[in-house]
Amino acid sequence: MPTQAPRAVASRRAASRLLAAALCAWMGVAAAGDSLDAQPALEARGRAALRAMDCARCHGRDYDGWAAPSLIAAVRDGSRERFDRIVLEGDIGRGMPGYKDQPLVVSELGAIYAYLHARAQAAARADDERREP
Repeated sequence: MPTQAPRAVASRRAASRLLAAALCAWMGVAAAGDSLDAQPALEARGRAALRAMDCARCHGRDYDGWAAPSLIAAVRDGSRERFDRIVLEGDIGRGMPGYKDQPLVVSELGAIYAYLHARAQAAARADDERREP
């Protein structure tokens, strides 16, 4: 009986990832039809991919850091190339696995970056507003 629980968890995770991939694919088709909605749709796909891969488990519910560094700060302070390399290849010394073998991450890497970049820009604007007299 104990072996069924891990299978059930793995099955639910696989189903969640499949649903997220389907949602991302559908949103990509919807975005192609309306260029005005392309950026919000891209960001929504990125958020969906982050949620499907459960990045919040280490990077915090809002991706602003927890057991692992803030993804918002990583995008704000680093280059796109560095972000791509760390996500795909990982940084094993710091506990970050590579995701180059995860089709959802590979196909939605640009959307993930767009979502995090939008979050970083919004945080920077909020900081600027707080500093203004």
